[in-house]
Amino acid sequence: MAKLFNAKSKSKTFGEVELRYISSGDVKFFVELLDKVKDNKEFVIQVLYHQLITPKVSFTAFNKIPDDELIKLAGDFAGHGQHTFKYFKKTTDVEFFTNFREAIRKYYQRQVEQLQTTFESMVRSSKKIFENYNKQFKPIPFLESIREISKVAEQYYADIIKQPVRKARLRLPESFQSVIKQYELTSRIFSEVFTPQISLWQKWAEQNKRALDIYKKFWPTFEESNIAKQEAGQILKKYKWLLSLHLPSSFIFKVAKIGRKKGNQRRAMNRLFVDYFSSGDFTNLSTLVDRWEKIAIFKPRMKIFRDCVSALINAKGNSNPSNFVLPTLIAQIDGIQTEFMKQNGLSFDPKARKWKDKKGIPINQKAWFKSQTSNQRWLDLANDIFLNILFQKSLPGEPLETPFTFNRHKIMHGEYLKYGRIDNTIRAFLILDFLAALSDKKLTVRNRPPFAVKSGTDRSE
Repeated sequence: MAKLFNAKSKSKTFGEVELRYISSGDVKFFVELLDKVKDNKEFVIQVLYHQLITPKVSFTAFNKIPDDELIKLAGDFAGHGQHTFKYFKKTTDVEFFTNFREAIRKYYQRQVEQLQTTFESMVRSSKKIFENYNKQFKPIPFLESIREISKVAEQYYADIIKQPVRKARLRLPESFQSVIKQYELTSRIFSEVFTPQISLWQKWAEQNKRALDIYKKFWPTFEESNIAKQEAGQILKKYKWLLSLHLPSSFIFKVAKIGRKKGNQRRAMNRLFVDYFSSGDFTNLSTLVDRWEKIAIFKPRMKIFRDCVSALINAKGNSNPSNFVLPTLIAQIDGIQTEFMKQNGLSFDPKARKWKDKKGIPINQKAWFKSQTSNQRWLDLANDIFLNILFQKSLPGEPLETPFTFNRHKIMHGEYLKYGRIDNTIRAFLILDFLAALSDKKLTVRNRPPFAVKSGTDRSE
């Protein structure tokens, strides 16, 4: 395999600049930007910042780069990534940003068209081989299974490849790729040497029946799972719930099932979460908390978290442990949030009452946190509940824009008195699990989208 090298360039503003080589994941990010960013210059800036290795600068600072330096950096980057930018046209500076964007769009479109052609040819030729063979020999179990795989391939092509270009996928799911590879290989074997090997294949089919059955069932399960996840995301947002990354897939199906029912299902949704985490003396909640022990920010707080779980387990009579457990958890959420930002190079200016980046440039706290989970479905959902429900802007004596008892300011300032509910307590534990996911180095994402501070002061931030 050829060794991949980063692109290097020079800038009057930033000195030596190093940009990461373009991976398939980067191409996916670029394609998503095509829909999100309409301005061509801004598109170029975000592409380059996404690849920026050195120097370490904030997006706000990078965004101020002069046009001539930006064009030079982008030109060097495009020249280095000749495969991705093979459709790039070098023209005048006036058209540079437009041509840079068009090169990525055209490259992606050609990839989709190539995949479409390959897939059509594979399905058509393989089907013909199997149909011709079936005219000469009695159908056998193996052949029947292969036909099912053929149907899966055709369905995948119809549902995915023929979608509009901007929605088509560059890669097949890994679990399905192996099926397609085996399918192509088997087609060739049938064509060349199958006839004298009937008994051998028959035996193979019997021995591998279970594997073939899994392939036959793969597509309906895959489709059902995707639909359930899409439905679950919508219903969770509606009822102000978030997920732990450790919840089983069966739980997501239950969420989707509740969401399909008519009428207000808030009580049923609350019950689903409460029952899951409280059953067996809060066994699942205890397991959730135990996973945080190895995370640096959480480790010194573990006694507090376990005491909170113990309070829930040992509550008796008319005692409502949520009345004191929930404020305790919210206080820890505050502390972890602050430590997380400091660990990521931010600092709080007490005079200006603003968070600043490494360069001392003020940032918008909520926008910065939102950038931590960009385009990660379940983390995005959790971040939305964290920022817009728990830390929703609140002014003393005034109603919330989105009325909900799970609000940090109303609870901690003593304005809400009926916050002590087990569903709110479970939400707080899930917020902590979300912060644990961000704090885990394996799950933390790089800060890519801009998060420049807006004019005015938001007291809730």
